[in-house]
Amino acid sequence: MQKDRSDLSEEKRRSLLLSIILVVTGMVATSAAVVLLYQVALDERRQDMIITAQSQARLIEAVARHDLEYSQWIKDEVPEYDPVEARLRQVIAAHEAFKGFGETGEFTLAQKIGDQIVFRFRHYADRVIKPEPIPFNSDLAEPMRSALSGSSGPLIGLDYRGVTVFAAYEPVANLNLGIVAKMDLAEVRRQ
Repeated sequence: MQKDRSDLSEEKRRSLLLSIILVVTGMVATSAAVVLLYQVALDERRQDMIITAQSQARLIEAVARHDLEYSQWIKDEVPEYDPVEARLRQVIAAHEAFKGFGETGEFTLAQKIGDQIVFRFRHYADRVIKPEPIPFNSDLAEPMRSALSGSSGPLIGLDYRGVTVFAAYEPVANLNLGIVAKMDLAEVRRQ
């Protein structure tokens, strides 16, 4: 009888140990799957943001090329015509009809004037506004500073509001402009 109890107790310990091993293995596998899915989602968001920023920059460049072809003819008729301002008005008008992406997703377009980043517009949800200028050497507006320095790509950094964002940035050739597509990092992680 003592031997039967001992065998039964040993069997219970083995079952318990096996159960613990199964639970821990399941938790590790689930955690690994969640991390992998998060990484895949982040990579997809990164690619979407890059494509968005690049397509916006190329669109603005195409409009600019068209305007430059006709700007001299227009300037002869309207001496105060500014082709850069005309392009920006077209881009802003196009963005006024765009509904945006996500809760915090937005586009910003800016240029470097002196030692300032001067925002031409910020398109957020269904609003187009103009943020205040920021010193170029500030810790803020990291994605825009990169775009205005001639770089392109994705990054996680502070935007002009001091909020950590997931952004893609792109210079706009021949216009001394940069464009940024960005979303608050908290929203990206929430998704």
